[in-house]
Amino acid sequence: MDDRLKQVQTTDLTDSRLNHEFVAWLKTSGMNYLLMLLLVACAFLAWDWWNRKQDQAIDTAWTELASATSPAALRGVADTHAAVDGVAELSFLTAGDILLQSARSGLRPGLAAGDEGAELTPEDKASTLQEADAFFAEAVQLASARPGFAGKPMMIAGLFGRAAVAESAGRLDEARTHLKQVAEISMPEYPPLAEQASARLENLDGIAAHSTLPKQADLPVIAVGEEEAFTIPAADDLLEMFEAEDDAEAETPDAAAAEPTPEAETAETPAAP
Repeated sequence: MDDRLKQVQTTDLTDSRLNHEFVAWLKTSGMNYLLMLLLVACAFLAWDWWNRKQDQAIDTAWTELASATSPAALRGVADTHAAVDGVAELSFLTAGDILLQSARSGLRPGLAAGDEGAELTPEDKASTLQEADAFFAEAVQLASARPGFAGKPMMIAGLFGRAAVAESAGRLDEARTHLKQVAEISMPEYPPLAEQASARLENLDGIAAHSTLPKQADLPVIAVGEEEAFTIPAADDLLEMFEAEDDAEAETPDAAAAEPTPEAETAETPAAP
């Protein structure tokens, strides 16, 4: 019985000493550890909030990029979300494509044939091509600032766009320069794009060889007499000539069918008795 009482007393004393030590630790160092734990929890919550905010900003940027349909709206998306990777470059490339297609079709962006003010004048086409080239150049500049080959696809697309603008404007030397840059930048990561640039370079050489056509005033005049001169007929005269020939060919079978052939006359003549 005495041993049990001693064990109980010893246990009570040990528990009491532990409680006093824990209370003393809380009073001296416990608050510091609790403050550190609170700071870690706050840092984790702030990090999670920042990540969610970044994801939301990325979603907003891509949503606005997908909904923008005019060069002015795309310019606004690029300026607003310049910090989002790739959005500014894609905005400039899309705006350049819209203006390039507008110059090729001769219609203002967003308008159809027949709409009032839809057709572009030659001066409007020149300014539209110049604006498209500016968009492509900005995309190339932003993409070239990216380290490694992360910006190469954007650079290649922008240079292809600049080459197309220069080709549409008749500046074949400038287009050839951009295509050569594409062929150099594409290697060794994107060999198919380098082959495409080389193929377009060969096509440019063919265009340069046949880029100028003679004017009507420069065509030669063939003299057939002292007072008569033969000039190359206009398109309407050629069409009338071909139509006359077609009508003559259409009438020839009917006349041939109406005229009896010698074989038919021989068959109809009765034999002499």
